[in-house]
Amino acid sequence: MGMNPEFLREGTAVDDFRHPDKVVIGANADWATDRLNAVFDPLLETHAAPVVETDPKTAAMIKYANNAFLATKISLGNNLGNVCKEFGLDAYEVMEAVGLDDRISEQFLRSGVGWGGSCFPKDVDAVRAAARDAGYDPAVLEAAVKVNERQPERLVDRLKQRVDLEGTRIAVIGLAFKPQTDDIRNSRAIPVIELLQDHGAEIVAYDPVANEPMRERIRAIEYATTARAALSDSDGAVVVTDWDEFAALDDAFDEMANPVVVDGRRIVELRDGITYDGLTW
Repeated sequence: MGMNPEFLREGTAVDDFRHPDKVVIGANADWATDRLNAVFDPLLETHAAPVVETDPKTAAMIKYANNAFLATKISLGNNLGNVCKEFGLDAYEVMEAVGLDDRISEQFLRSGVGWGGSCFPKDVDAVRAAARDAGYDPAVLEAAVKVNERQPERLVDRLKQRVDLEGTRIAVIGLAFKPQTDDIRNSRAIPVIELLQDHGAEIVAYDPVANEPMRERIRAIEYATTARAALSDSDGAVVVTDWDEFAALDDAFDEMANPVVVDGRRIVELRDGITYDGLTW
């Protein structure tokens, strides 16, 4: 028996495959290890990467632990970012310096509205469930999930401080769980939309590629064909996905009825003429 867990990210999967950080081979027979090594030999001739040879169960745990660690790092960054916000500090300035420590690195320290997708949630849940079944309380992972679940609430709360949501038109900018994909699985836009609906807001949403997938999930809102159209005549806006095009909206905000923007991804540029609030900065 042999297995080879993948460590590919949506949106950059081809590049990740061609430039792996590591190759993990889990096998309980020499022939299986040899065959998996033969598969990766051509790739590793052009891009050297460590090859970890182990048994199948350990290989599976490496995959789960890898994603659980990254999800927890993001949640820790968000937790510290929330603390920074309470003291009027810019979490990005803080984390830029923290990331210079080579024991930490700058990766996955961008704080915001949280992580989603398919891999992080299912892998963290798998480790949590397995730990509980074994009689162990995975307290740090439980906390990581709790912080992640609360970030959409914090985003909506920031907007509530500036806009009476009942009966107002709110633009939700970005629906995919991350840029470069139309995947809405566990997207933070879903709880954001649900929370806004709970407060009586009328929602108009936009994403460059994820409108239709989200329409299949949530039908009772309006979907715009451009970010400008979503912002037009809106009483407030929240930014949930950091697509590059959102950094260039600029004068589109002038078309808002009430130019209040709460940014969950630090993609919108602060400018005159809008009331801007960053989630952790």
